[in-house]
Amino acid sequence: MLENPHPQQIIWAGTALPNPHVPAQSNFGVCVEGNRIVAAGSHQELTDRYPDTPQKGGDHLLLMPALVNSHDHGRAIGTGSFGIADDLLEIWLLQLGAQPTLDPYLAAAFDGLQLLKSGVGTVSHSHNPRNWQTLETEADQTIQGYRDVGIRVAFHPPIVDQNPIAYDPEVFHRHLPANLRSLIEPTDASSVLSTKDYFCLCRNLYNRFHDDQQHTVQIHVSPAGGQWCSDPLLLEAVDFAQQHQTRVQMHLLETCYQQQYAYRRWGKSFVQHLDEIGVLGPWLTCAHMVWVDEADLARLAERGVGVAHNPSSNLRLRSGIAPIAVMNQAGINLGIGLDGHGLDDDQDYLREMRLAWTLGNQPRASSPNLEAQTIWQMGTVGGRRITLGEDIPLGCLAKNEMADLVLVDWAAIQGMWPLSAPDGLLRRATRQHVKHVMVNGDWVIWDGQSSQVNEGEIIDRLQEQLRQQNIAELEGQAKDNRSLAHYLRSFYAEWDNH
Repeated sequence: MLENPHPQQIIWAGTALPNPHVPAQSNFGVCVEGNRIVAAGSHQELTDRYPDTPQKGGDHLLLMPALVNSHDHGRAIGTGSFGIADDLLEIWLLQLGAQPTLDPYLAAAFDGLQLLKSGVGTVSHSHNPRNWQTLETEADQTIQGYRDVGIRVAFHPPIVDQNPIAYDPEVFHRHLPANLRSLIEPTDASSVLSTKDYFCLCRNLYNRFHDDQQHTVQIHVSPAGGQWCSDPLLLEAVDFAQQHQTRVQMHLLETCYQQQYAYRRWGKSFVQHLDEIGVLGPWLTCAHMVWVDEADLARLAERGVGVAHNPSSNLRLRSGIAPIAVMNQAGINLGIGLDGHGLDDDQDYLREMRLAWTLGNQPRASSPNLEAQTIWQMGTVGGRRITLGEDIPLGCLAKNEMADLVLVDWAAIQGMWPLSAPDGLLRRATRQHVKHVMVNGDWVIWDGQSSQVNEGEIIDRLQEQLRQQNIAELEGQAKDNRSLAHYLRSFYAEWDNH
């Protein structure tokens, strides 16, 4: 572990991005005491003011706030490593049952390390239970894994109470051969936690882990998606969040079939329905929102709803491209999430920001322009707003902000030709350029390596777990899933014609 015997230190760089609302600064630094920034300004001014304070930094570096990953799942290993090919979301989800079971602590620790090494200081973790009946134990271990490596986590366990396989289960069941109907009965929504048990679990996790002082851990609730959750469940989630002054995160309008589901069910858009029953509000973050009706954007902005944009995942799972430039123009709070499904399976948040910027600028002269500054905001203060909340002092390099910051190799990013920031940073930077990361006043990454845990040991233990998997059982599960997938694809193909 990197020792810091001094209660105070100056961190500076030749170039800095203190916050998304001001231009890049030259020779800028911050003075950190404990876990807070106590002063920010020019390097020379800080040196004169704190002459005996030790310093870290350099002319060749760029100083920036730590980034916020606003939606993820902490899988540790990409699904392609297990032979699960990218597909339509509805088909792909079915294949996840054939994944090997990994220790939740190791998965979170490994995933947290990859994010930290990409400059991320906070992750919003939407948990995928390995076993619904041991969800609380999984939650404990997952939170501990993230905290041991030094990353902040907003943890939200999921709940579903309807449509676990298909959005019209009765029709889907009727089209299945009898031998396949038995395969989906164990995955009926009644086999997961009851609503009572779920909110009891959330209350226990909140009481044990929720940190409303340092915000190292937050506990949120997560009705998994509008199509997977009944109206009463959604309203109880909102009620829980408001009572506990926490947040709700849910998947919404990720695919065209989810958009169609709303019109088939209620004869109106998902957003309109959720607004009418009282789900929308500043407590809510919706992940994906690829298929949102443009007419609903003003309503989302007025209600203060946040949107976590997941460009890589939306491409890989054939969902499409979310209209984030139009969302931004409408005044919607936006963040960016990797969703555990980046293009290269490497949890590179800097590359994900580049993809969001590139895809966000759509054809036609009449399309709104999405500037680099907006993407930078989505990765910092915007992400903090929709992940941890409006009033959390995080995402800027300013006095009284929590000390979450990153130093990247700006000289290596520029190469032979000078660049401006943040444009040049977003166009060229990758995780390989991240040198040092501080979270909550602690150097958790130094020279690109963890100062908190032995990453090699974590990798060795994960590889050993993979070697011990029952391959024949997993292959049998995968075969059953492929049989179901054929009929599920045919089921949704009929929706394409209506």
